[in-house]
Order: sequence, then structure tokens, then C-alpha cells
Amino acid sequence: MSTELSLLIDRVAEEMKLLRHRLHGAPEPAFEEFNTAALIVEYLQHIKGMEIKTGVGKTGVVGLLAGEKIGPCIALRADMDCLRMQEENSFAHASQKSGLMHACGHDGHIACLVGAAMVLGKLHEQLPGPVKFIFQPAEENIGGAAKMITDGVLKDPVPRAIFGLHGTPSLPFGQVGLRQGPMMAASKYFTITVTGNGTHAAMPHKGVDCVLAASQIVCAVHTIVSRNINPLEAALISIPRFEAAKAPNVLPSKVILEGTLRALSNETRDFLEKRLVEVAKKTAEAFGANAAISFYGGYPLLENDKRCCEFVAGVAEGVVGSENIRCDYPPSLGAEDFAFYLEELPGAFWWLGLGNKECNGAPLHNPCFDFNDNAIALAIELHCRLVLHSTALD
Repeated sequence: MSTELSLLIDRVAEEMKLLRHRLHGAPEPAFEEFNTAALIVEYLQHIKGMEIKTGVGKTGVVGLLAGEKIGPCIALRADMDCLRMQEENSFAHASQKSGLMHACGHDGHIACLVGAAMVLGKLHEQLPGPVKFIFQPAEENIGGAAKMITDGVLKDPVPRAIFGLHGTPSLPFGQVGLRQGPMMAASKYFTITVTGNGTHAAMPHKGVDCVLAASQIVCAVHTIVSRNINPLEAALISIPRFEAAKAPNVLPSKVILEGTLRALSNETRDFLEKRLVEVAKKTAEAFGANAAISFYGGYPLLENDKRCCEFVAGVAEGVVGSENIRCDYPPSLGAEDFAFYLEELPGAFWWLGLGNKECNGAPLHNPCFDFNDNAIALAIELHCRLVLHSTALD
């Protein structure tokens, strides 16, 4: 098995690097991944026994291999969307679309999962059960996972477990990082609209200084975590957007604040929402203004299943060695919509180290980031072994 698997991976790895380069050069944002989806289908349709569904969750693609088998189904997921940011790389496969970039490695995730599908297609007789390959749109803040679930991605058949890989340059090349329980934050986005009677900047007494009120709201909101949350618990509120007057001599009648709140429990996230409303409204009132708060988007807490984490660690140990497995990888206040799947099924979200030098030293969501091509073959092998050894989950 090991020799056969290695030979099959060797045959597809170089082709998957080229696929990744094509994807990187033609990024598509959330729910606009039409060409990306079509390119995925180009590869999946040549795999014997592969059933393909398109348009799942609007632009998602689902491949089902060995659907006739009665064993437990395993689902593997890759995200497809890019970020709305300008790439600053100059290599040949850099983005050809202004303002769009695969800065989170989703191009690499796609190539790794397509490669795994191609390899497992050659091992059809050895599969213990059906395999679902989920190519998901709109992971970046839009929640494409929830839309795919609504469209039935986790039905017919229902997976025994689901696994999600994410590359990261924060880990040395080839290391695997994961943890049981909370791993990625529960999040929410919000808009605070501060209103009052606008006036000339030279006559502040004639109206309400919404800029001052909004500034005080920013300061007050940033005391919520430090004074209302246990210091040993991870949580944050950030307000990166502050939109006020366009002219220097106007006190505007409206100021817009926009930000995010995050916590490592759904309960704490809910508390932050409640407290944010109280603090924003009361602070605005103290300065003669009004504050309206609306919440949108965000993801639930991503909690890894204990058994599935142990399974991933055990499989990875056989590939990269126990010294390269980080089962205590620190949780992050970043959010991931893989959490929606884990509300429905047991599973695990795990990090694969891409290394720093191989990725130009750039972190995720950086205009100079690039997925490490050398990690593709390793990721394909890990995907395949999770499927081939999945009877260990029973």
C-alpha cells in the first residue's frame, strides 16, 4: 500500500502544482468562484466512479467517490475563495486580477484535495467507504459552509467524520498542528451608527459632536474585555473602521464605526454582543448622541472532536513522525466557517506547516504570501491516509 500510494502521489504532484499556479493567477472572491469550480470539475470528471454535483451553496462542488460502498463515509473539505486585496508578488503565477489575491492559501487547499481525489480514484477497491470531496465557496467572512449545509452537502450519505486542512507558514514545513476542543474563535461583525445634529466645526455648541461621541465609544468598548471578561479567557473587540466627515470644518450628523468581536466560547461571544450594545448606547447618550448597533456575519466556535483529533495525529505521526505533531497547538481568535460542519458532525480542523523561507517569510493574508508547492504532495498523502485508515474511527 505504502509504495503504491507513493507512486500514485508522485504521478499527480507536479500536475497539482501547475493547477495551483493556474488558480493563483485567476483568483475569484466569495460566491464568484465559477471558473474555479469549472476547473475543479475538469479534473474530477476524469476520475472513474466519481459523482459530481455543482452549484452547491451557489458555486460549490461536491465529488462523491465509491458512493456504492456501505462503509462509513469520510468528508474532506477545501475552500475556494480569494481575498479582496492587491498582490505584491512578481512571480509568473501572480494574480492577474487587480484587487484579488489568494492570500490565504485556498489555491493550495484546492490542489491538495483534487490531487487526493485523483489518487484515491486509483485505489477504489481499497476504500473502506464513500469519500466526499467538498470544494466550498466563500470561507472568507461570508459563511459558504452554512450555505452548502443548507443545500444538503452533509446528506446522502451522511459522513462519519469531516476533516479540514489549512496551510500555515507559522509552523515549520511538514509539521501538523491541532488541538482538541476550541481551536478557532466564535466571531461576529458589527456596525455602530452614531447620530446627532451636525453643525459647523467652529460652533460645536450649536449641535452634537458625533465624532467625539464615537471616539468615546471606541475607548469605552475597549474596556469591555479588560473589565468584564476573566483575564484568563481569550476574547477581543476591535474597531478598525471609523468613518466621519469628509471636510475638516464639519461636525457630521452621522459617524460609522465597524468592527469585530471574538471569543473562545459561544457564551462569551454572546455576552460581548450584549455588553457592546449597552456600552455604545449609554456612552452616546452621555454626549447627547444616539447609537444604533447591528450585528452580521461571524462564525460559531470551532471545536474539534477529541477522537477525530487523536485520529489525525495518529495518521500524521506515521507520515511525518511524532516529533512533528503539535497536539497542543495554540487556539486562535481568527474564525473559520469549518465550524459550521463541526456543529453537525464530529471532525477536526488541522494546520499543515508550510515553513517560512519557502513562503517568502510572509504570513497568511499578506500581499506577498504564496502557498508552498513542496507541501502539496505531503498534504495529498495525509488526505489519502485519513480516508484509507478511517476504519480506526469505529
